[in-house]
Amino acid sequence: MKRLTTVFSLMLMAAFALSACGAHININLFTADEVISQSYPSGIKRVTVDVFNGSIDVITGTDALVKVDVTKRGGGNSQPDAQSDLKNVEVTMTADGDTLRVIARRTDRGVDIGNSGASANIRVPAGTTLDLRTSNGKVSMAGPVGDTIVRTSNGGIEVKAATGQLDLTTSNGQINVNGGIGQLTLDTSNGGISITSDNVIVAARTSNGQISYTGALANGNHSFRSNNAGIDITLPSNTNFNVDANTSNGKITSDFLVSVSGSTSDSELRGSVGQNPAISIGLDTSNGNIDIRKSR
Repeated sequence: MKRLTTVFSLMLMAAFALSACGAHININLFTADEVISQSYPSGIKRVTVDVFNGSIDVITGTDALVKVDVTKRGGGNSQPDAQSDLKNVEVTMTADGDTLRVIARRTDRGVDIGNSGASANIRVPAGTTLDLRTSNGKVSMAGPVGDTIVRTSNGGIEVKAATGQLDLTTSNGQINVNGGIGQLTLDTSNGGISITSDNVIVAARTSNGQISYTGALANGNHSFRSNNAGIDITLPSNTNFNVDANTSNGKITSDFLVSVSGSTSDSELRGSVGQNPAISIGLDTSNGNIDIRKSR
């Protein structure tokens, strides 16, 4: 009971703070759902999604069909109120040339502390370019999607078998990537980052979580940054690379023979592996070990 009282008190404090800014607040005890569906037989090559307080899930199909299911949720202090609130959650789907835009928003501009929101489930052709945004929810993709941007303020991001460049950001959640081509830019403020890929350029940053990478790296500059956890990268045994690794509270180990440049210690390593490396790797963490491994 004490825990429930504390949580409710915090919700009220947040509500009062937002009310002082002029926001309309709903603390929802009940919810109601409605599914809005639409299909597009062919011609769509780019899909943008902007929903709130809900997840986005994308899968690829084997044909040109795009199918969208948006589940909108209303909230209220009773079931009839929640059902009535559904009218305040507006869903639009607009096809313009080869681009489909899916948007869900509250028409009353309310800020809901509760379950009002919208989630999207989308089926797209292979290679579709994606721009996916939600203010509070997980985003997942499965299949050979094209270049992808993801922004979510509170939820994990999961990508499987992608065949495009990835620009993924969440303010609070784990990022897991399998696949990708070209540039991978991955950023989370509170969660780990796990990458399995090949022949990519990586910029991975988290303020609080483990970073791991397995696979070959493309020629170019790579950065792996964590403020409070370890970093573990596993590369093919024949990889030639420059390395600049630092940890303020941990140890650095390498399976590769590094020709050291300048000073070195258990927490600092600069040098090169092999002849004329075209790959440069920066590894930094403020609190954790850094391990550079050869793939077995």
